[in-house]
Amino acid sequence: MLNLPTNLNEEFRRLYHGRGEKEYKFLTIDSIDEILFVQFYEEVDEKPFLDYLKRYIKNTRHENIIVKRRYSNETFSIVGEIPEKYYAIENRFKFLINFYNQNIGYFGDMKNTREYVEKISKDKKVLNLFSYTCGFSLYAKRGGAREVINIDMNKNVLVTGEKNHQLNNLNLKNIRFWRQNILKSFSKIKKSAPYDIIIIDPPSFQKGSFIASKDYIKIIKRLNDISNENTILIACVNSPQISKEDLINLIENNSRFKYKEEVKPPEEYINSSLKSLVFN
Repeated sequence: MLNLPTNLNEEFRRLYHGRGEKEYKFLTIDSIDEILFVQFYEEVDEKPFLDYLKRYIKNTRHENIIVKRRYSNETFSIVGEIPEKYYAIENRFKFLINFYNQNIGYFGDMKNTREYVEKISKDKKVLNLFSYTCGFSLYAKRGGAREVINIDMNKNVLVTGEKNHQLNNLNLKNIRFWRQNILKSFSKIKKSAPYDIIIIDPPSFQKGSFIASKDYIKIIKRLNDISNENTILIACVNSPQISKEDLINLIENNSRFKYKEEVKPPEEYINSSLKSLVFN
């Protein structure tokens, strides 16, 4: 059925990315330290998969199997309990996660882009738009950024973002957490400009607040007002409807930024629709 690796450690690892496969496109499986986290995106016969995974963990570090049905937002355990507090580990960083949330608080496909941000952040002022739980901020801070402004309209994810910094013993000096609707907050964003690094990592579709296909351009058209001639832009989108070429054209035709390179997701994310592009 599946051929999953067993040589695992505490680091988060995607073991099966069905979203990029043909056979089990409804399935993803993650190793989160001692937890095996299984997500079904469609209603299917789960029993063969779950029986296989119960056998599989006899040879791995896992003590729990947690299942999430994304199509109905049900979460339950079939082995062990669902911990009230837990975290994913990535490059010595801990990310608080909540298995009951639709998105648990951590996206492993952005690992390589976070590493890229760390490498370029020394003495830089960073604007992190759609910051979610502030993973980019963790890496920027460790990379020596002089200031990071995290912006998201969801108060809860910003609270988690601040806790993530504290959990990793990062000084909160010059780390900002702004609860704002980005499309309506450019006057405040501009007051703190220019920024040396601008990160745009929006949801592809968030009802009532952001739809990438029509709203992304509204941000791009304001970039010239909040950047300087040396600003590095990292523009991301995770949607099969928006191609790499679409995103490049959108940015180059509506700002002064020019495409430089792409940061690919980790190799486990087979055929991922994530585009993470660097411009300057």
